[in-house]
Amino acid sequence: MLYYFNLTDGDEVIRDEVGIRAPGVHVAVTSAMEAIAELKQQDPSHSDQWQDWRLEIADRSGLIVKTIPLEAQARIRYA
Repeated sequence: MLYYFNLTDGDEVIRDEVGIRAPGVHVAVTSAMEAIAELKQQDPSHSDQWQDWRLEIADRSGLIVKTIPLEAQARIRYA
């Protein structure tokens, strides 16, 4: 299956135009969590700017199959 990782704060949307291939949503979620952790490792000082943003995992049809709030991840990782 093809999954897309779109970032949104409810108003602005940063669409993933490439997507990733994964055998199922659980693998896509794991990949998304790894991508979020990698982004935050690159510059953890900006984690407070992620408040109100979330990563939405969408399937090929555009259906959102999982939503991951980024601020919750920031608190867990950098508290």
